[in-house]
Amino acid sequence: MINKDDLVSLTWEQKRKYNAAIDAGYFDNYEDNPREWQHSFVGQFLMKRPDRTATLNRLRDIVGHIPTWEDLTDDTIADFVTDCTESGMTMSSAKVYCAELKATLTANKRKVPSTEYVDRLNVKAEKSQAVYLTREEINRIIRYSPESRLEQFVRRNFLVGCLTGARHCDAVRLTIDNCDMATGTLSYVPDKTSGIIVTVPVDERMHVRDFLADRYYRECQKHTFNDILRRICRNCHIDTVRSIKTRERNVTAPKYKLVSSHTARRSFATNLYIAGVSIEDIAILMGHGKNIETTKRYICSERPVSTSVMSYFQPQKQEQQ
Repeated sequence: MINKDDLVSLTWEQKRKYNAAIDAGYFDNYEDNPREWQHSFVGQFLMKRPDRTATLNRLRDIVGHIPTWEDLTDDTIADFVTDCTESGMTMSSAKVYCAELKATLTANKRKVPSTEYVDRLNVKAEKSQAVYLTREEINRIIRYSPESRLEQFVRRNFLVGCLTGARHCDAVRLTIDNCDMATGTLSYVPDKTSGIIVTVPVDERMHVRDFLADRYYRECQKHTFNDILRRICRNCHIDTVRSIKTRERNVTAPKYKLVSSHTARRSFATNLYIAGVSIEDIAILMGHGKNIETTKRYICSERPVSTSVMSYFQPQKQEQQ
């Protein structure tokens, strides 16, 4: 990653203005041809919104590299909208992300491959999917025999997310080499927050090592991944009818219709919470550090009141005599 001092074409004020973007690596090829960089997608976006690297980070997670004009296809735009609306942010925040991207694309529409970005970036009708899979439902997917190599890929990465809490972009990269046999833990550097190392216990009961040992990889757009995941969940009879509150209305549907790649991370957090693990510990295992407010958005169920709390309200032996 380039050092700020190496950006001799930028003034001190510009370096301060683009500080976050420089740290994120979006200026790494700036010195090669500043004019070409300014006409790139990243350049056009940052010149208008220098402090909004979060939008670029989301796109980078989707395409796997710093996004270019060529990457902005209908599929990528659809994945971006899904990522925004399923990440737990409010509808107003999702609208801001989509509006920022739409403004940049509209100003450079001749460079954009997507022909439907205006409609796709309208998030008014988007639903928020807030379901999780229980341990028993996850076991059904573990026992499921994939019908194709693509199903094998989707099943593998979804289960790795369920059992480690890793984001979809990290689950794809995790292998058995991330495991420490001596400590029984798995460690990795998250793609979104590269300054930390996340360490989680290896869930031996759920055979997570077997899935990590499967190194099969292929390119798969997130909407394709979600379609196949829903088919797997339907085949596993994960079809309990659920009523969830979206940002606009209530939706009632079989659970398999409501799952997505992000359900894996929600399932990890929710199952730990139901088992009695503290929010603070779950935050650490998910790479949130001390930001427990972010962690709370991943928990999709309340846990029962503990027996110690219930016993407080019950009459004691002396009171009964």
